[in-house]
Amino acid sequence: MKNTEKSIRKIMFVIACALAATLFVQLPAEAASSVSCKDLYDAAKGKCESGVKKVTEKSRCSLLTYSYRKNAKDFYFAADGSQVYCICIVKADSTAHAKEIKKEFVNVKKAKKNDNYLKADEKKIVKNARCGRSGDYVWYICMGSASENKNAEKALKKAI
Repeated sequence: MKNTEKSIRKIMFVIACALAATLFVQLPAEAASSVSCKDLYDAAKGKCESGVKKVTEKSRCSLLTYSYRKNAKDFYFAADGSQVYCICIVKADSTAHAKEIKKEFVNVKKAKKNDNYLKADEKKIVKNARCGRSGDYVWYICMGSASENKNAEKALKKAI
């Protein structure tokens, strides 16, 4: 009986050590993958030369209503005065909320494309906007041509 108890204790000790080692390996990886939205903006803005000159940094994301903003852990928003040229990067508090925010960005893009107050060249810029999601991060990039927006999106994904 004593041998059986010793064997069980050894097995339990090995399992506990394996679980502890797994936790220590996962924690630094998760901490390293958390990037601020400002850092992601810095990565993307180098690819959007024409739009970056027109935007000014803002602290409030006016593309999203309060009901969506309250689901964000972090966000970064920069836009010009008419919000034609803009970039918004959001880190949602969950994947489900990230999906909802992406749907809202798609709706914003559709609404802006049909906005009667925008000029024809501004509507082209909005038409080239990119909405995307990767994990808990969601973005809306409307900074110029389709190739600029696509390159900015690639840089952003690489930084995540």
